[in-house]
Amino acid sequence: MAKILIINKTDAGTYREKTAGDSRGEKYARTGLGMVKKGSIKIGLASAGFLMIFFVIFSSAFYLFQVNDLAVKGYDIRELENKISELDKENKQMQIHEMELRSMYVIEKSAADFNLVSPVNVSYLGASNTVALR
Repeated sequence: MAKILIINKTDAGTYREKTAGDSRGEKYARTGLGMVKKGSIKIGLASAGFLMIFFVIFSSAFYLFQVNDLAVKGYDIRELENKISELDKENKQMQIHEMELRSMYVIEKSAADFNLVSPVNVSYLGASNTVALR
């Protein structure tokens, strides 16, 4: 047999202590929604509305932050791509300048500017010793 103690209060509604099947002996209150555990959180319509408005404002602010961050990163990427293209152009110009400086015409002109003498009699040594080939 289950023992049920019913206590009537005039200002807070009806409370009872459940002992049958519940070893903790928690207290429950009878409301318009049925039996509700005493001390549980009840959310009213105004609180739910406030929570929804807060959630909408928070998610909107988070969305704006993410869109702004994405736009800034896109701008940074575009700047870096422009810098890469400028450096590529400069690199190509330097390679062309290097090729010009290595050309025979520039080398002969530089030799004449420094009063260098062209070799007249060139003699090459032949490798007749086989020891050096090892």
